[in-house]
Amino acid sequence: MKTIQFVILFLLISINAIAQNLKSNHLLIINTYNQKGSPEKALNYYKKNITDVNKNIDLQLGIGTTYYQLKDYKEATNIFINVNKKNIKKANYQLAQCYGRLHKSELAVAYLRIHLTSTSKGRRMQRTIKSDKAFATITLSTEWNELWREKEWYSKYDLMFEDAQYEYDLNNYEKALSILNQINNIRKSMINAYYLKSLTYLKLNEPENALVSINTAIKRRNKIADYYATKAIIENEINKPKKALKSIATAIQIDSTQISYYFTRANSYLMDGKLDDAENDLEAMVSLVPDFEVYKLAGEIYYIGGEYQNALKAYNKCIALQKHNTDIYISRGDIYQKIYAYEFAEKDYSMALDFQPFNGELYYKRGLTRKQQHKTASACSDFHKAFKYKYMKADEEIRGYCQKR
Repeated sequence: MKTIQFVILFLLISINAIAQNLKSNHLLIINTYNQKGSPEKALNYYKKNITDVNKNIDLQLGIGTTYYQLKDYKEATNIFINVNKKNIKKANYQLAQCYGRLHKSELAVAYLRIHLTSTSKGRRMQRTIKSDKAFATITLSTEWNELWREKEWYSKYDLMFEDAQYEYDLNNYEKALSILNQINNIRKSMINAYYLKSLTYLKLNEPENALVSINTAIKRRNKIADYYATKAIIENEINKPKKALKSIATAIQIDSTQISYYFTRANSYLMDGKLDDAENDLEAMVSLVPDFEVYKLAGEIYYIGGEYQNALKAYNKCIALQKHNTDIYISRGDIYQKIYAYEFAEKDYSMALDFQPFNGELYYKRGLTRKQQHKTASACSDFHKAFKYKYMKADEEIRGYCQKR
């Protein structure tokens, strides 16, 4: 019994510690600002909070990326050179980019050649490299042309995978899946094909097949954080949040510096009914990434927890960021219904109906708000439209409310 109590206490302490660490994880914060296109914030945070960047090679890489995004290519180059002194494979591509931006084609190609020789999972695809604007000024140079004539840097299967990725990016999911199946039928060792296949199945609304594919990828390479994070998303999709929490915990254990993982975890907590834990993650994410998806999740968490005023604030932020998102108007309207602000609810449902004029449930919801405001004619008009558009529940209001007047 004491052992069980100790384990529970340990888990509670761990959860609180992780929530606190989310706010003090320097690399997480730097990566988040860089990924969101806010290098100024990353640099400001670095100068205020980090005294010795040399202790962490990944943090150095993140700071180098910050300077690169700020177009301070010389400072970025100096940082990436220091990174490479500690790990020769770590920053070759970044150095190639910097020298490309500095119009030094010989050095850019030299580092790009080292990158292309690498067999690690971090090697960029050919299309990615050739379309990289960092190399725009050197594509006519002798060194650049000689590099691509030198040898075939990519195998047949690499190029097939690139085609699949291209089709996936264009939302041609059936085509992408067909190519990926061809690859895995011949080259079962190409693990990234299983990973992309899982993402493709998700887009095709086939989460069970997605789960099979990601499990295959994990079985063959079990130290990739993105694989577990994707598995968690799939498990949320099939309504297995407890399993999702285990998967995302593994992802965070491998790599605690990706904000998207904490978003997935907060969503898993929400689905599992652990609202306090979801709010802990959410509080830190809002301070780091005040974007639409985070505020939308905040609205959902606060709504389920009955914190309607906080939910309204979150949805107001969403609308400020995306004025034409129908789902947010519906969600905010539902909250106004809950707090008896029927006039505001009516306005939000009306806004949503401008975008979804054949949504029977929306007419029904607006009809209820009009009923509460004693707008009998317009309420009954909505109930009839709701029934017309196959929302059968409206029949009760038509019979019980409209026909008696």
